[in-house]
Amino acid sequence: MSLPPGPGRTGFDDVLLLPEALPNIATAELDLSTTFLGYRLQSPILINAMTGGTPEAARINARLAKVAKEAGLALALGSQRAALEDPSLVYTYTIARRVNPGGVILANLGAGCTPQDAQRAVEMLGAQGLQLHLNAAQELTMVEGDRVFRWQDSIAAITKEMSVPVIAKEVGCGITGSTAKRLINLGIRALDVGGKGGTNFVAIETARRARPNQIFINWGLPTVWSLLDVVAVLREASLDRAEVCASGGIANGLDMAKALALGAQVCGVAGPLLRAVVSGGVKAGLELVNQWQGELRSVLALTGARNLTELRQKPIVITGVTYTWAVQRNLLPRKEIE
Repeated sequence: MSLPPGPGRTGFDDVLLLPEALPNIATAELDLSTTFLGYRLQSPILINAMTGGTPEAARINARLAKVAKEAGLALALGSQRAALEDPSLVYTYTIARRVNPGGVILANLGAGCTPQDAQRAVEMLGAQGLQLHLNAAQELTMVEGDRVFRWQDSIAAITKEMSVPVIAKEVGCGITGSTAKRLINLGIRALDVGGKGGTNFVAIETARRARPNQIFINWGLPTVWSLLDVVAVLREASLDRAEVCASGGIANGLDMAKALALGAQVCGVAGPLLRAVVSGGVKAGLELVNQWQGELRSVLALTGARNLTELRQKPIVITGVTYTWAVQRNLLPRKEIE
């Protein structure tokens, strides 16, 4: 079977930030700090859900937790279903809390879990939030995957019972604005758009099948399209209290800056950081984060923004097929050019 080379398009190439040739700024003034779910972070980077449930996953989670601790980032762990079903695997997740006792750590389960399991997952980590992942396309591609997706009642029950914020997270197919609105009305506090362009779980599961069918490999919305849709609908519905995480193929600090300018509070990263800590340990992970932060600071300086709040006020130009999408969906950002 031949799969498409590499990830799909994210849409970031179609987003332009206008250069400020007279920035009147010093790099020492630049501030990358932000808040997410009420917690202060040194920079708008969320190490997104990746792994757990195996000895190797425990080693990876320990390294990711160390990176999060040293860089002041939030960290989400992979699905904790394995640990709920087999207590001997709990350590592969809790090691992150032992390494980073004071950090912001998010628990993770599927959207169809029970409130009781959700509470157990949060208590396992002393988590400050819970990600509920939405992965219908992945499940349908898996031979052994779920075929019942009546998640709305489960989500409503979980948000009602939980004492920590609940985040709805797509895993690679994006979220539309209308779905985001429904999720917020179910009690969801934040949305991780998880757009197309990063790890393609549908392609991964397709490759596992004895008789693969590639029809859904490109299913979903590129990250920028999803982000535009979600931010616009939430603003129109006066649901701005909901926070948005942009994820799905974010590759560098420029991508992050564009996502933040479009309305995201934080940017979720997974694959590149996973590869860094696996191949080079904590040192390589920190070097990659420092690189992203340096790139993000450079974008702030080049646009004349001293912080992320000012960056979000800068004008944006949308081009290419993303412009066509935005026009058809009436989503073009309305920002005045000075």
